[in-house]
Amino acid sequence: MSSLVISIIRYAVITVGIAVAYYLYFHWSDARPAIEIILLTCVAFNGIISFVSHVIYHKSDARRLGLESANPGFQFEVGFANLAMGLGALLSLVFHWGATANIAIILCYALYLLQAIILHLYRFIKREKSDAGYLWGSVVFAFLYVANMLFFAVAGLAQERLGPF
Repeated sequence: MSSLVISIIRYAVITVGIAVAYYLYFHWSDARPAIEIILLTCVAFNGIISFVSHVIYHKSDARRLGLESANPGFQFEVGFANLAMGLGALLSLVFHWGATANIAIILCYALYLLQAIILHLYRFIKREKSDAGYLWGSVVFAFLYVANMLFFAVAGLAQERLGPF
């Protein structure tokens, strides 16, 4: 139950963050404030709260994900990875590391989550988890979340004339 409540809070913050980021991006035609909102809500908050879910409430989270095991090591590793990204995002915002660092952190977190989505899709295809709720929550909505982060990262790369732009 605890991980379910955390998931609802997490998805609400992500949704609000993405909506605010789109508003700022299209209202001001500037990717930097939108990227900062994405970094705060979708990476920093989500990374830290995911750590709490995976490590502190690991039993509830494992049940939610269908990964119950006597050894929570996998949950802890995932939680620590989320915490590292979340804290990195928070540090980038607090210490004003700049647009390049912000974009790099967003890209890293988006690619990390994309790999998790691929794992969840594989589990769904192999019928390890075959309910529709799992497909929608762990694959479809998660992919939309990652796609939105990638949109802002690419918009930031283009605006800052970084990478291939």
